[in-house]
Amino acid sequence: MKKLIIILGLIVAGFSLKAQNQQAYINAMVKGLQTLGAAQSIEDLQSAAGQFERIAGVAKDDWYAPYYAALSYTRIGLMADGISTKDEYIQQAKQHVDKALELQPKNSEVKALEGFVYLAQLAADPNTRGQMLSPKVMQTLNEALAMDKENPRAMVLLAQMQYGMAEFFGSPVENACALAKKSEPLFEAEKQGQSFDPTWGVDVAKEMAQKCNN
Repeated sequence: MKKLIIILGLIVAGFSLKAQNQQAYINAMVKGLQTLGAAQSIEDLQSAAGQFERIAGVAKDDWYAPYYAALSYTRIGLMADGISTKDEYIQQAKQHVDKALELQPKNSEVKALEGFVYLAQLAADPNTRGQMLSPKVMQTLNEALAMDKENPRAMVLLAQMQYGMAEFFGSPVENACALAKKSEPLFEAEKQGQSFDPTWGVDVAKEMAQKCNN
């Protein structure tokens, strides 16, 4: 009987510890997402990236932490000055998105973020990298849409890429604008703050709408 009580006590303690760890993970993710959502500078984004990296170091089977670390570093890469500095941050983003892809190889959101990483890499030096990376960006974002045809992030990033290429070649932008327009109600339908699923990208859709309406 005494042995049974000890075993039951250990089981209860195990469940309690697991619940505590889960709550600590949730609290850390919420804090990281708040930091990322409010970020206005490279320093803010570095703080967010660091928080997600620490979470990823503990929750090794969780794709959200490396995903948001990658998103943070991608945004830093877009904001930073100088090609080499941009590349340094984008490489960090690529390492984290690769980790997320290992955990979720068929996840449209992760694949779309990979496309965003390639897009940032291209944007760092478009004259040199355009010919090499444009097909990779397009292919990756199309793969994301094939996984989920209603993923607004994949949709608007692909529209952004199509728009840039159309401008470069002097081609019509109607298809790109139609695709960007299609993403708008999908963004509006997303529920904020009810899970850790991505909801970013509305700013890109608004930017595209402004371009297309000019």
